[in-house]
Amino acid sequence: MAAWTLVTVSPAAATDCGPVNSEVDSISQAQMESSITCLINDQRTTHGLAAVAPNTDLRQAALSHSNEMVNESYFEHTSPSGLTFMDRIEQFGYMNGARTWTVGENLVWGNGPLSTPQALVTAWMNSPPHRENLLRPTFRELGVAAVAGTPVSKSDLTGVTVSSEYGYRTLGGKKAKKGKGKGKAHKARKLRKKHR
Repeated sequence: MAAWTLVTVSPAAATDCGPVNSEVDSISQAQMESSITCLINDQRTTHGLAAVAPNTDLRQAALSHSNEMVNESYFEHTSPSGLTFMDRIEQFGYMNGARTWTVGENLVWGNGPLSTPQALVTAWMNSPPHRENLLRPTFRELGVAAVAGTPVSKSDLTGVTVSSEYGYRTLGGKKAKKGKGKGKAHKARKLRKKHR
């Protein structure tokens, strides 16, 4: 996997989300993920919604998927082995102890100027299905994982692949059975200013 480096970055955005306009090869993985999370919460609060809190289980599911997409050269919500985003989120324990749950996933990748936290979140906001997930009032938790490299080239150090896992759960009572919750997944592909 590619190494992350830390260099001097441009000034923080007005909302203080860190290096939002810095390309992936000039900031750390932690800075990238923190800035993306902050920008998502800025969008949510601007639209009168509650911010989403970081969740370790959701981030582990996201990290697993971002790594797999880069290493296995694919860009889909369902892995080549048939594992869905709901399967991944459940595998990392997010549904444990939940009576009900709702989960969602947004994916994006970009390189060069399209690898900044701002460019990635803007791509989601400009895509109606991604925007719907990002602004879903129900969601309360989030896991973001940004991995250097792209599904097209894992050695592209100017590129980044990001999975964001959203969730809401009510705890207590019996564990929700598989399929009792809801899920929605969306992906955005970014390359040379193209959005899909």
